[in-house]
Amino acid sequence: MPPNSKTKFLTVRVLPDSHKKFHAKARKYGQPSDVLRELIEAFNEDRLVIQPPVTRKESLYHVS
Repeated sequence: MPPNSKTKFLTVRVLPDSHKKFHAKARKYGQPSDVLRELIEAFNEDRLVIQPPVTRKESLYHVS
């Protein structure tokens, strides 16, 4: 199998408006999947820092 073979999938549900905005903005940089892939790689390599929103909506930001 080639070393760059992509064999895993990620799925997330978002609101239709978020989906539309993301796809519109992502198209400026390539395919939406390319942008998602780069976001994941940047996060894994600590090149992407997530700032908690002013109004916390999820438990994602409660780091223990």
